Amino acid sequence: MTTLSVDLDQAVRMGIAEAKAHLSSIVERAEKNGEAAVLERYGRPAALVVPLPRTGGAERRARGLLAEYADADKLALEEGAFARAMAVKHGSPA
Repeated sequence: MTTLSVDLDQAVRMGIAEAKAHLSSIVERAEKNGEAAVLERYGRPAALVVPLPRTGGAERRARGLLAEYADADKLALEEGAFARAMAVKHGSPA
């Protein structure tokens, strides 16, 4: 099991209504910047949004798994691949 440590003094504090309106950006900031957010109900802490620790292996994000296919040389090889496949399958247009 992984242990999380959060600096609550640095965490952003906001009411639940505000968090509901901006949930997507709260999660994005947690994911990208490692920022935690304390959600308050009636001025008292009720919940905590924290970033998950990054792990390797099968739990990597798809973007990371596909990154190797985005290099310029491989993209150049794939450029026009569909058109070439259709020309082989159906013959060149006359």
